[in-house]
Amino acid sequence: MQEKIQILIDLLEINKAQATDIVGRYLKNAKDIHSFLDFYFETLEKENIIGTTYEKLRMVCKKAEIEFKKRFEDKEIFLEWLCNKYKNQACFRLHEGDFEYSYFASCGNGKKIKINQKSIDILVCVNAFKQISYKNGEPLENNEFKEALLEFIFKNQDRIGKNLNIPLSVKKIEKVLSLEEKREIEKIEETKLFNENKDRFEIFIKSKKALKKIS
Repeated sequence: MQEKIQILIDLLEINKAQATDIVGRYLKNAKDIHSFLDFYFETLEKENIIGTTYEKLRMVCKKAEIEFKKRFEDKEIFLEWLCNKYKNQACFRLHEGDFEYSYFASCGNGKKIKINQKSIDILVCVNAFKQISYKNGEPLENNEFKEALLEFIFKNQDRIGKNLNIPLSVKKIEKVLSLEEKREIEKIEETKLFNENKDRFEIFIKSKKALKKIS
């Protein structure tokens, strides 16, 4: 511990009381003080942190605590970290069948049925409003899917930020659809098919009438 305190005093030019506070509060169990200092200087380069060296050091220590420890222990801290770090960016490549989830949907007469689904092949992003979203920025609306997705990402944080440039499969589904949305699409398709058949039937009747007149 004394060695860590002395390194902070020598390299960052803070006094002994400040160095003792930092080491005792944040770096007591740190195995490599030099790795932390690399993180400290990299963070200062990337972010506009204002204050004295001691104040900056405390802020970076809190960030380091989240980056290397707390985000793996607490799901709320993890989600806040993810949305801050990957704002306006892709963050996770989800593959088809990575996980399964289920939800209940109304099917008429007040009855509900359980729907079982598998995850789809999508690029998970964080939009400008720090919401978990699809590639087009539209936030995820399916609560059951979103809950299962966040649980999966939380448990597989080693995959965050990796394989983001691999093209999606040809069979990709851009969005997880609810049962109501699927029914709405089916209605549109049915109406389209009905109108097409109606037009063909009208053409057939007109042709038949024309043939009768000729004969």
